[in-house]
Amino acid sequence: MSGKLRLAEGEAARTACARAVLRTGVDKATGEVLSPAVLARRVGWCADLVVPHRV
Repeated sequence: MSGKLRLAEGEAARTACARAVLRTGVDKATGEVLSPAVLARRVGWCADLVVPHRV
């Protein structure tokens, strides 16, 4: 099985990317500076929101 998702009739594949450098983050609610590990976990969570998952 390949890693590609099958497209339905009339659908087109699109790829987008945005490069960024994240060095620090701040919790909006508490004002606490985030550790690199917490920042990486939160960025990963956000990225997972836009990745198509197989059913």
